[in-house]
Parts: sequence; structure tokens; C-alpha cells
Amino acid sequence: MNDNQMNYGIAEKHSFKDTLRNIGNIAAVGTHRYYFYVEHEGNASQNKISKNDLLRLLVDNKQLQNQILANELNIDKGGEFTMGIVNTCIAQNIISYLNR
Repeated sequence: MNDNQMNYGIAEKHSFKDTLRNIGNIAAVGTHRYYFYVEHEGNASQNKISKNDLLRLLVDNKQLQNQILANELNIDKGGEFTMGIVNTCIAQNIISYLNR
């Protein structure tokens, strides 16, 4: 999947609205938004991957595709998701698969 010119990862989305929501919220678990991204060699910018693009990248791994389709990762159309104890392993498996 990885042609040595791309690197896949997970980044936390930072927005003003997220910051306001988390002020004073000690238990801010589940309010942090994350997304999958791809970086191309020689270009330091991160391009967010949408849910449909992610499903296309995982076409040869039905198990990971099914976990996304069953909302075990609870990823929206834009590619954003919240990370918790249960779905951290799924996100790590996706990154490992894409960077293999």
C-alpha cells in the first residue's frame, strides 16, 4: 500500500470551538477530535483523509473496512473521529496497515 513516498498518521484537530468546549472540563475524554492524514515525501503538509478515501485505501483489508462501516471507530464523512480506550487499537491497526 505504501509506495515509500507517502506516510500515514493520526493528528489531533485543533479548533477554537474545541478549545472553548474543553476549558474547565477535567474529564474531556471523547471531546478531542482526530483525523487520519497522509504526507507526501518532500512536502511537510498533512492532507486529511475522508472516510470514503480511507475505505478505498483499506480495500484489501475487509476486517478494518468492516470496523469502520460498523461505526466501531465512529468516523464521520470528513474523516474526523474521537479516540477512546476501545477504538485506539483500531486506529493504530489502520496506520500500521497503511504504512506497511
